[in-house]
Amino acid sequence: MRNPSNTQSGLTLVEVVISILLIAISVVSVLAAVTQSSVFSKRIDAIYVASYLAQRRIDILKEFDFDQLYPGAVESNIEIDVDDDGDADYRRTTEIVQNYDGNPKLIKVKVTVEKVRINLDGTESGMGDPITMETLFFEGFEEA
Repeated sequence: MRNPSNTQSGLTLVEVVISILLIAISVVSVLAAVTQSSVFSKRIDAIYVASYLAQRRIDILKEFDFDQLYPGAVESNIEIDVDDDGDADYRRTTEIVQNYDGNPKLIKVKVTVEKVRINLDGTESGMGDPITMETLFFEGFEEA
């Protein structure tokens, strides 16, 4: 039988170890979520910028006369530096398909933009899937 005057309160070593383990698991989980969120945020930012660059190219081509689109608008691997650091951040290609769907008054414009990554050895490679936007230009169509 225990002596009621000799009661001790406190944590045993096992309870302390379990508490530390639970706190460590919680901290690691939160850090993993923050890290993953940062990775996704950078990826979404790259997709947004690539989409903007492709749409901007299409908007510029809207100012061309129909007869100037081909071959004047064709381009391949144009490097774009969005942060003015002297290195290419994105690469853009514009393809033109004349007589689209057999119609001589239709031209299909396809703009592809991809994020460029500089590898440790100095070579460049794309990052993930490129963004592609396509539109049709019709001869004789005038915007109001």
